[in-house]
Amino acid sequence: MSTCLGSSILPSSLQCEPQSFLLLKTNRVTWVLPGQTVKLSCALNPGYNIREFGVAWYQQRPGSPPRYLLYYNSEVDKDKPSEIPDRFSASKDLASNACVLTIAGVQAEDHADYYCSVSYPIYYL
Repeated sequence: MSTCLGSSILPSSLQCEPQSFLLLKTNRVTWVLPGQTVKLSCALNPGYNIREFGVAWYQQRPGSPPRYLLYYNSEVDKDKPSEIPDRFSASKDLASNACVLTIAGVQAEDHADYYCSVSYPIYYL
């Protein structure tokens, strides 16, 4: 439905701007040391409720196309490919009306730009 862009960890020259009216804010550039935990958030405008949306997160390393990391709507409605390390996880922060990507134990290979894509969840009957 809509995409919001704009979280980077470690040095990066790419600066992203919000691409959706849904988006309130994202982290810009976050500096972390290897082994630290980082939380990147994608918050919605007050007119929208994060409870109603699923969020997909993507990683784009320098010189590479975006790579799908995971999808999160709830603890029972989520997806993460088996090749994505367990240090990547997501949750919703209802107080901030945001989806949060957590990278635990950051490694040098995590130097990238991170994108979130916000959409209504699809339910099959």
